Amino acid sequence: MVLVEDVSSNTSSPTNENNDASTASASAAAGSSPRTSAETPPRGNTYPSPSLMNVLMERKTDTVLLLSRLATIVFTLLYILPFFRSSADPNVYYTKALLSSAVTSILRLRQRISTFQLSREFLLNLIREDSAHYLMYSFLFLTGSPMTIVLIPITTYALLHSSSFLAQILTDYPAIKSYLDRITEKHAHLLRFVALNEIILMPLLILSIFAARSNLLLIFMYYRFLTLRYTSHRNPYTRTLFYELRQRTEYLCSQPSCPAIVSRICYTAITFINRLAPATG
Repeated sequence: MVLVEDVSSNTSSPTNENNDASTASASAAAGSSPRTSAETPPRGNTYPSPSLMNVLMERKTDTVLLLSRLATIVFTLLYILPFFRSSADPNVYYTKALLSSAVTSILRLRQRISTFQLSREFLLNLIREDSAHYLMYSFLFLTGSPMTIVLIPITTYALLHSSSFLAQILTDYPAIKSYLDRITEKHAHLLRFVALNEIILMPLLILSIFAARSNLLLIFMYYRFLTLRYTSHRNPYTRTLFYELRQRTEYLCSQPSCPAIVSRICYTAITFINRLAPATG
């Protein structure tokens, strides 16, 4: 008896092998696709934040402004605090603080007015800029006798603007940024403090004539500076402080306890100052 084996059940043809391999590959790919997508998270639109150095290099002018303002702060501290000085003469740091403030004012003018024109309109626009006022202020006191109150306005401005710029670029340091934000939030109080110092400096300069620390030319030039600050369109705090001081003085003079001679002197001074005040509009 002859046995006939069923070769179709045990032996696969090349065509069937290829089909089986294709089916196995497809099933493997189908089974591995969900696993691959689960293991590898999809890429979002998150990009690495630019480094601090890149930001500083992109904003070169602002970086130089930051350095000049920090120099103003450092030199002022070295002038006021004697135990930080490396030089015996504090006037060196006084001069350096004023020079660094002058550099800051020149750079700000370069940002605000990019092109130079020899015309009356250009000069008027130049005089309206606050940076031009403080450039004049810095050069005005370079040759005079050192006075600590002179450095207070420029140092306060340097602190305020440095804090504002550093708060913009130090976003990866929340503790430092929050501290800088607290300084910039007090900008109104700081600007009022600056305006008050600038007003008080005028009678101090007049009194310092008797100590040979100032002269009539310095007083006249500082008066011109005060008139520019009074008519400033960007910073009305000097004008506001003059008004508030006048209101406060008139209120005190109207009190019954105020001596008549003091009241008369105060009203005369108010009338004289009003006559010197420039017109605003």
